[in-house]
Amino acid sequence: MSLVSKSSKVAALLTGAALLSACSTSGTGAPAPGPDAPAPQAVASAGVVPDYCPQVSLREGTAILRKGAGDDLQYLASIASTTRSCRVKDGELYMEVGIAGRLVPGPAGRPGSVNLPIRIAIVNAGAVAYTNLGQVQVSTDPAGGPKNFTYVDRAIRIPMPAGRTLTVFAGFDEGAPAAGRAAPKS
Repeated sequence: MSLVSKSSKVAALLTGAALLSACSTSGTGAPAPGPDAPAPQAVASAGVVPDYCPQVSLREGTAILRKGAGDDLQYLASIASTTRSCRVKDGELYMEVGIAGRLVPGPAGRPGSVNLPIRIAIVNAGAVAYTNLGQVQVSTDPAGGPKNFTYVDRAIRIPMPAGRTLTVFAGFDEGAPAAGRAAPKS
């Protein structure tokens, strides 16, 4: 091994260690205070990061939305990835669930925009704890090619479950336009 490649590897290792140490957190789950850190009361009012934040799943048949078929296909939308974040405050779980996807215009596509219906649902031990039907507007232009889109539901607030009993679903939903929260069942 040459001296140059060995010193390059050492430099890369030290740089990685420095970056990781900059990302460290204290034992409370709050970021390590920096020069522009909020006051301790502000961090406490935002809640704490729990050790359990359920993953987001796509139900079968809800990751793709097709409008039309064959030569009449207007567009094909698909969900490519999901993410979530969790905080606990006053015994309640606050979640943000996001999706990212892509809309591809079809042969019958026209310039304009479409509203894609996105459903976020949380089930706690078999009972619906939260459901919301939102929409994301995506511009369409067959000449412009595929368009990326994102959607984030920031309104999720449910009682913190006693165990790891939550299942989070995201996907397209062209069903009834009912939106809102369902009361958790005991």
